[in-house]
Amino acid sequence: MKRNTLTTLLIITSLLFITCVADSDYTVPENLGEEENKNLTAVLDSIDSNLLELKSIKALKELYISGNKPLKITSDIVVKGYVNSSDENGNYFREFYMQDAPENPTAGIKIAVNLTNTFNKFNLGREVYIRLKDLFIGELNSGDGIITIGGKLSITNENEIESVSSKQIDGHFFRSEKAEIIVPKAVSLAALSAYDIGTFVSVNNVIFPENLAGKSYVDPTEDFDTQRKIQTCQRLGFADLVLETSSFANFANNALPTGGGTINALVSKDYSGDFLVLVLNSTEDVLMSNERCTTQTEQDFNITLLEEGFETTSGEIRVADWLNYREEGTKSWRSYTDTYSQSKAARIGSANSSDASTITWLITKGVDLDATLEEFLSFETSNSFANGSELEVLVSTDFNGDSNNISTANWTVLPAKIVSDGEGFKNWIHSTYIDLSNYSGTAYIAFKYKGNGNVNFDGTYELDNIKIIAKD
Repeated sequence: MKRNTLTTLLIITSLLFITCVADSDYTVPENLGEEENKNLTAVLDSIDSNLLELKSIKALKELYISGNKPLKITSDIVVKGYVNSSDENGNYFREFYMQDAPENPTAGIKIAVNLTNTFNKFNLGREVYIRLKDLFIGELNSGDGIITIGGKLSITNENEIESVSSKQIDGHFFRSEKAEIIVPKAVSLAALSAYDIGTFVSVNNVIFPENLAGKSYVDPTEDFDTQRKIQTCQRLGFADLVLETSSFANFANNALPTGGGTINALVSKDYSGDFLVLVLNSTEDVLMSNERCTTQTEQDFNITLLEEGFETTSGEIRVADWLNYREEGTKSWRSYTDTYSQSKAARIGSANSSDASTITWLITKGVDLDATLEEFLSFETSNSFANGSELEVLVSTDFNGDSNNISTANWTVLPAKIVSDGEGFKNWIHSTYIDLSNYSGTAYIAFKYKGNGNVNFDGTYELDNIKIIAKD
């Protein structure tokens, strides 16, 4: 959009004085008012003129590594998002979240603000621009994995940030008149990961376990938050997660539904950052009046296509017709004995490698999926401080078993539950049962590790009890 020179100068001048403008109107904006419209226009025109850089939420979050000291933003950058949380029902406190698109978001972020009833100013769906210069990116609770925009460093912990003050809000936060409908992204509980934190999702086929019948969202003995287990029925077995509710929510004493259905909620983490949780905006997002879903059990499957527990391995993993392949770095999958279970397993980690990058594949032998029905994959993972490293499981039906062709084959990431960084090192986490029945031909399953020698990305994963079962 072209503007004459005088108009541009006026816009730039108004931008320089944004921090001096008062805005005490925190009501839901039907009309933003002359001053707020002028300030937002100044920001948008400065983005158009490259005086400000518009950065995506995903790119912004990549500037910070969990557990590190907070990052003060010194460059003139702006991030845009759509508010996807609401404290109208008391389930959030002095915070809101926003994601990068009203529908099918790729990233979300938390904003800590010294402001109650944020829904009055930052209502659900509101398009918001945040000018980040002199604000901070970090964590309110160091190492919790919830990357947050804050206003200053904590006075008690240099690795933590504090909320954006009410006086900072007007100079950094700019509301658009747009209020979009937030469409929850359909997800599988088993496939949720840290990448989903801050996004608004929808989970289908949800039930609360039978032992929670008659319970309320919040345990009356809890002072702050209560975590209630939720489950989704899969074709085989369950996937589970936790629904976390504040004691201050106005629906805290409502009874949990006993039926089944859908929950729409925001993805976050518990206070310590040990595991993912779902957080409600309202019980209107709990649609569970249907019959409870049912599922099959492993006993219903009479064929085992693949089974490996690594009990006969030692040193580098060598299993007949499997590949233990180093794409980058010097670390391979190795055998180890778990002290607590007294069982052997496979282990990979890049600690003390000094490698700039570690990418290592453990690929099963080919499995014929054409002679059976309803094939399901399962395995277990544990860790010793994942430390920002990554483990994912993939499938390919055009790979031929030759390590030279790994990079040219088509690999699809499977929706498996992988152990989280905060999980206790003694615990083994079941992947849930991953449905392979939509694949045909010869399938190869790959466990792909990514890390490096940096202490923030050098974590260790353990893998055991890999199995593919089917029906004839």
